[in-house]
Amino acid sequence: MAKVVVKIPDVWGNNKDVDGTIINWFYDEGARVSQGTVIAEGMVEKVTFEVTAPVAGTLSKILSKVDEPIRVGSRVAEIESD
Repeated sequence: MAKVVVKIPDVWGNNKDVDGTIINWFYDEGARVSQGTVIAEGMVEKVTFEVTAPVAGTLSKILSKVDEPIRVGSRVAEIESD
């Protein structure tokens, strides 16, 4: 198994100086997730976006709490891949 870092996708467009936030985690640490599963929901400038699992495995660590500031490329979680 390998640790894979989940990062925030580039959904900001041209305005990368604005912070976004995670507004909801759909899974808790220790949950099994499939590749492509929506594991969290974020928001930037009143627009929501999905954070998906890049691999199948176990959501081993949530690095960004709800309402904490995030940016493009922020590390928000770790998944132990199958």
